[in-house]
Amino acid sequence: MAAIVCANAVMVNEVEVPVTQPVKRVRDYRVWMAILTLVAASAVFAVLAALVATKDPILQEDFEALVWLHTHGSPVFTGFLLAVSDLHSLAGVAVFSVILAIALARRRKFRWIFSLALAVGGGMLLNTALKFAFHRGRPVWEDPLITIATPSFPSGHAAAATLFYGFLCVYIVSHVESLGLRVAAVLAGITMVLLVAFSRMYLGVHYPSDVLAAISASTAWLVVSLGSVRAYLKRHAAA
Repeated sequence: MAAIVCANAVMVNEVEVPVTQPVKRVRDYRVWMAILTLVAASAVFAVLAALVATKDPILQEDFEALVWLHTHGSPVFTGFLLAVSDLHSLAGVAVFSVILAIALARRRKFRWIFSLALAVGGGMLLNTALKFAFHRGRPVWEDPLITIATPSFPSGHAAAATLFYGFLCVYIVSHVESLGLRVAAVLAGITMVLLVAFSRMYLGVHYPSDVLAAISASTAWLVVSLGSVRAYLKRHAAA
């Protein structure tokens, strides 16, 4: 996430700041960082998708990891992670996104509202399409903590967290000059994404490959969506 935040923070702001040659070289570097992030995230997803599609035996390790988590839980920790998971459902992230959009509208950041809708809304549509394309079953337990009927791969909660917190980090980094605050925002975003991803594995509703695929696919979509907004604005600014 740190790489995508650094790259996209410059990409989406490029049309607002006069370009001098030294800054252009830095921006060119970060554009390449965005491209490398896109390639790496896409490659990770492609590998995981191929393993799931072919039902590769290596995925047995997915279930073994879940068994360990399932047998080493505690009621208090389970309650905490249930709350984290519920807050980051599709409905929960939609509410967070609307609140953020309202805050952006009050600051007349209409370009960022469009970027938010494209990043989070478009990313969740992509996640839903991938779920039904692969149609992977959920982990099966004799005493499940949660029962869900929808396909497992990739995780919707992990995708939603990656999209929302990834976008929020890009926005903060683009508007805050303090390096300390930028680093804190990125670390907080990464922590929330990992916490949501872990909650879905701990609760036994997703395999590790599900959450990793969701994070990688959503990271790739963030690069594409925010990069597309940057390209659109740059083209119209030059017109």
